[in-house]
Amino acid sequence: MSNYSKSLSKFISTATSIFDDLLIDKEPSSLYNPINSFFLNKGKYTRALLSLLVYNFFNSRISDISHLVLAIESLHNFTLIHDDVMDNAVLRRGAPTINAKWSNNQAILSGDVLLIHAYSHLLKSNINTGILNYFNQTALEICEGQQLDFDLQNQKSISLDQYYHMVYLKTGVLIKFALTAPCLLSENSETQLHHLNIIGDHLGTLFQIQDDYLDLYGEAKHVGKLIGGDIYESKKTFLYAMALNLSDSKQKSVLVETYHQEDKSKLQSVLSIYEQLHVKNAVKNKIQELGSLILKEIEALNVSDDKKVLFSEFINVILNRKK
Repeated sequence: MSNYSKSLSKFISTATSIFDDLLIDKEPSSLYNPINSFFLNKGKYTRALLSLLVYNFFNSRISDISHLVLAIESLHNFTLIHDDVMDNAVLRRGAPTINAKWSNNQAILSGDVLLIHAYSHLLKSNINTGILNYFNQTALEICEGQQLDFDLQNQKSISLDQYYHMVYLKTGVLIKFALTAPCLLSENSETQLHHLNIIGDHLGTLFQIQDDYLDLYGEAKHVGKLIGGDIYESKKTFLYAMALNLSDSKQKSVLVETYHQEDKSKLQSVLSIYEQLHVKNAVKNKIQELGSLILKEIEALNVSDDKKVLFSEFINVILNRKK
C-alpha cells in the first residue's frame, strides 16, 4: 500500500477487513483447506474495491454492502479456480493452483463451494430482485464467455470483434456489475449510471488485454505464472488477434502455422513474428486509448472531488498494473 496516497491506503485498509469473511471456518477441512489456501494467497480484490469506491460516492458506510462485495469476490474466484482446471494452469499469484497442489476434482469442488457461497452472501445483502437477476445474468454470461474462449482454441483465426465479444462476457460483465450494482442500490445515483456503464465496458476490455500483454511481456516475479503460457496453450489472445489484423496473407499463414505447433520452442518464433508486426506497440497503444476513454468518463461523474480523486487514483493503479 506504500504506493498509494494516505486516503486510498486508509480506504483499502478499511475495506480489507471485509475480505477476511471470505475464509470458511467449517469441516471437513479437506474441503475447505484448499479454498482458504487460495484466499490466503491474497489477490488484488480489484472488483470488490471498485464496488466499494463507487458506493462511497453516495454513502461512506461501505460496510453496508459487505455481503455484496463478498458475493462478487466469491463468484470471481470460482471462475479463476475453474479457469485453472480448464487451462491446466500450475501457478496462480505465484503459488501452486488447487488443481496442481491437490487435484482437478478438488478444484472443481472448491469452485462449486464458492459459487454457492456467492449466493449465500448475496441473500444476506440488502439487494432487490433486480440486482439478483442482474447477478444471475452476469454469472451466466461469464460462463458463456468462458465457453467462447474454449471454442476459439479450436479456431486457427480470430477477428478483433470476436475477441472483444468473448472478453466482454468472460471478463467485462463482472467488472461492469461491480461498478454499477452499488449505484443501483443507492438513491440519487441514476445520473452516474450512464458513465459507470461506459467505464465498465472499457475497463473490462482493458483488463483482459492487460492480462494477455503481461502473460507475454510481463515479469515472472510480478505476474506470478509462467511467461508465455498463452502461446504454449495456443490461446486466442488480443496479441494474436492484433497480429492477424496487422498481417498480410503470407505473414498470416506463417503466424497461424507457427502458433499452433506443438513444439514447446515456438515461443521465440511467435515473439519474432510479433516483433516484425510491431504487435507490442499496437497493444500498448490500445491500452492507452482505453485508459484515456475511462479517465474521460470519470471526469464526467458528478460526485465530490475528494471521492472522485480517490476513485481516479485506484483506476490509475489498474491502468499501470504489472500483474
